[in-house]
Amino acid sequence: MKKLFIITLSVVIGLVSLSTAVAADKSECIYGSRIDQMISFYQARLYLTDSEYKILSDIGKDAAEMIRYLQTDKDQLIREMKEQKIEFSSARMNTYIVNKARI
Repeated sequence: MKKLFIITLSVVIGLVSLSTAVAADKSECIYGSRIDQMISFYQARLYLTDSEYKILSDIGKDAAEMIRYLQTDKDQLIREMKEQKIEFSSARMNTYIVNKARI
């Protein structure tokens, strides 16, 4: 009878420890999955930041080149615009100046 009780107790303890181990594995899997999701989220943010930096860097380089051109060639641009009698509309003048700068 003692042997049967010990065997039954051993089986019950084994099952309890097994279910605890399975629960621990599940929680580890859930926590690990959540951490992997966060890693993916922050990697995407890094990629987005890198992309935005590249775009903003290109815009900044373009603006610096345009400023340099306009400051150095301002008088010449005014003369050419007078000679060609460019309309005083803002869009027309901007188009003319940008086209000259791109050449």
